[in-house]
Amino acid sequence: MKLLNIAFIGFVLCFVSSMAVAQEPPSLETFNSPDDAFQFIYPENYQLLVGDRILKATQGRHLAIPVCDFATALVCVIYPFDDVENTRFEAAGFSVDAGRGSNAEAECLAYSDRFSREHGDQVQPSSITINGLIFRYAAVKKTVAGHLQSLYLYRSFQKEHCYELRIAVSLSDESGTPMSSLPPDSEAENARQSLRLILSSFAFK
Repeated sequence: MKLLNIAFIGFVLCFVSSMAVAQEPPSLETFNSPDDAFQFIYPENYQLLVGDRILKATQGRHLAIPVCDFATALVCVIYPFDDVENTRFEAAGFSVDAGRGSNAEAECLAYSDRFSREHGDQVQPSSITINGLIFRYAAVKKTVAGHLQSLYLYRSFQKEHCYELRIAVSLSDESGTPMSSLPPDSEAENARQSLRLILSSFAFK
């Protein structure tokens, strides 16, 4: 609980500063996993999805690549989307996933179940600390025709389980311009920074 209290203070300070132009910061909720393994803080105006709602709920606009994976996500938080013009932003979400069936610590932290199949040796995980706990971090991209998703992954092995925290941000491009040639999208970056605040509040119990 001490870690969550510290994270709560940090979350509020960061969120208030990021919402400096707004009159009031959003109210916050705390999610506790059903098995009491972990918890995190999120703004109440963000959509919280668990169970079959991850599959059935709308995760964004014109979404080609879901930001939360129904097959592995234990819980998902969807960034609220404003229908802003002149943006390629489709959707963004934070989720806590079961690590793709990897129950061995070394395989979990090396992402061997994911990268051996999808990326070979192209991605080398690095260490990052969240609330005093070391996670293995990796960033990858998914693409389909006219769509790009950036995935920011954070893994930890706890109590014989592999946990993967994910921030996913999806973009579209209807112009046919190669994604690598397009400038950054400010709405997508705002979503990523906001979801990083949720990530920073995460703590195992």
